[in-house]
Order: sequence, then structure tokens, then C-alpha cells
Amino acid sequence: MKKLFFELLQVATGKLECVERGPSPEEWQTLYEWSKQQQVVGITYRGVERLFEYGLRAPQDVSIDWMSEAETIREQNQQASKQLRIVQYYPEQLRELRQPGVADELLAQVPDVVQMYRFYKQGLLDMRLLMDYCYVLRSAAGRHETLKDGGLAGFLLGSVGLRRFARGLAWLLRESLALEPEFLLWKPLEAEGRYLMAELFRENSRMQRLSHTIKYLSL
Repeated sequence: MKKLFFELLQVATGKLECVERGPSPEEWQTLYEWSKQQQVVGITYRGVERLFEYGLRAPQDVSIDWMSEAETIREQNQQASKQLRIVQYYPEQLRELRQPGVADELLAQVPDVVQMYRFYKQGLLDMRLLMDYCYVLRSAAGRHETLKDGGLAGFLLGSVGLRRFARGLAWLLRESLALEPEFLLWKPLEAEGRYLMAELFRENSRMQRLSHTIKYLSL
């Protein structure tokens, strides 16, 4: 299911033409629920629209709810008095579909890995923030200096936990949003990436989190 969810995101962002297989009615519902949970319901609806061309349609009730959520997000963004700088990094067709969220109040003009790490430690990391960071990295085109003062310096001087997080984040960005290798600043670490993926979907137990903190993040 996660693979299908990531494929839907990649269809929405133009990295894929179509998903590998058509979702079942139950899976469409799960994809919609995950989209809401991860604050990408507007973005994924763009993918739903694109899949219409291939004859892949969500059940009518799910599709109507999805469309309604996406239109609400579009209206909120159109009526906003000030647009966040991060939105400028998005492709034009997705800018009005980026969902506003609580973390926006804390979001730096250009997020770096240190801020992403802080969001993670605060339990705020979600797919929408990953997408924000993904588009920043693509815009930077591998030029580290464009990631602001805290970025590379924070990484080089940071803890073992931060360095491991950065490598896990690189793996997760590659797997979920098909971030190209030339834009990855760190060598992907699958073990940490899978842990972060489980965190996104609220699958890690309290004991797993404690064990992970003791092993890595406290060093």
C-alpha cells in the first residue's frame, strides 16, 4: 500500500505516468485517508485526476470528498493574504494545492536538514514537509550554499543522530518522491529511511522509539 501511495504522489508531481496497478475500492479509501493524515490531500488529488486518463477511478463517494478537500485547499491558498516563500519552489500547477499546516508557522524561508530534524523530533514531520524539502533540493540543484547557513554547517557539526537522520531522509525522499540522485546531499541509509517511513505512518511502538533514541539520537 505504501508503494501505491508513493506512486500516486509521483503521478501527481509528474515523476510517473501511471501507478503500477489499479487500487481496489478499499485501497482508494486508504489512499485518501493517508493523504489527509500526511497533509497532501490536494497534491494527491492532482494524481487522482491524472489517473482518470487511464480509466482508474476512485469510488464516487471517495472521489467527491477528495475533490471537495482539494477545492477547499485551493480556495484557502487563493484567499491567503501572504504566500509562503516555500510555495515558489513548487511547480505552478501544484502551488494552489499545497495544504497549509501547523508547521508553516515554524517553517523557515528555505528549510534545511537541521530544521527537518527538529520537525521530526517534535513529531511534526509528514509527507507535505518532505515534499517541501524535496522541491528545495531540486531547486538548489546540488549547490549546498543555497540551503542557507544552518544547512551544511549544521550537518557537519551535528550529532550522530542528525547525520543518521540526514541519510535516512535521503533514502525516504528517493523512495517516496523519486528525488534524483544528483540532488541527494547524503548517501541514502535504508535502515534509517525505513524507520522514518514507519514514523510517518505512526507504526513505530513507544519501545521502538525509545530504543532508537538511546541507540542513535542521544549520541
